[in-house]
Amino acid sequence: MPVELELADPEDLWAESCALAMLSVGTPSWGATVRGDGVRTDDVGNGWHGMSWVEGGRAILYGYDVDYSETRHQVPPVDLLAGGPAWLPWEWLARMMRDEHIVQYVYWWDGSTWARTDYPDGLKDGGGGETGRNDQVESSFFAWDDDGGERAEEAFEALIGAARARAVDREAVDGLLRHLDPDAFDIEPTEPFDAEAMLGVAEQAGVRAGSVRPELPAGRGEPADRRVHVIDDPRPWEPFEEGFMTDGIPARLCWSPSLGK
Repeated sequence: MPVELELADPEDLWAESCALAMLSVGTPSWGATVRGDGVRTDDVGNGWHGMSWVEGGRAILYGYDVDYSETRHQVPPVDLLAGGPAWLPWEWLARMMRDEHIVQYVYWWDGSTWARTDYPDGLKDGGGGETGRNDQVESSFFAWDDDGGERAEEAFEALIGAARARAVDREAVDGLLRHLDPDAFDIEPTEPFDAEAMLGVAEQAGVRAGSVRPELPAGRGEPADRRVHVIDDPRPWEPFEEGFMTDGIPARLCWSPSLGK
């Protein structure tokens, strides 16, 4: 059976991560990025976390943490989608998990509750819904002047609030920009960093008034022939075949709640 999780409201997570993407618009490899399939936040060399909306007011979280994700080391490999609901975007998840290579947790929000598959006792996945805030990233952009960056922090909180209300406008963006100094950033922008660029991110994320946020189509049930992408070579393991490293492992051979211990 899936395990219910106590995580933040997905609307809050989305607002925070999209505001971070606006803040880090000039440094796409440092902070967050809004994409056509959702938003990704980079955890300062410690991994990455992603969130996508799924039609019907549902959502998924996914990613990994270098220090705290243990699911990759389980033998037999853990099936992160075992027990997932029919509406999961199964095909998209399979492609994403294969292309990204390292994905060590997947959570799903059905409109009222977060859940994930069960794990072997004590196993940690390094998730926890940490997709939005990263103090180290945020502080890299705040101008540490006489007020200690407090006004920049307050303006950023206001931008998050506007994103939560899906009402980001020029005033909210300018309110943050007036407290930022690109010459004082800890990381040098490599892309345009201005109000128009930030508003473009807000538009793509669907947090600007009148814009539409990206969402994935809902799935129509778990594919009968589903295979699970393998991160590490799981030898020694008696069912192992070389083809598993390229083609994935049949879901029936992976650890899942239905297999038990």
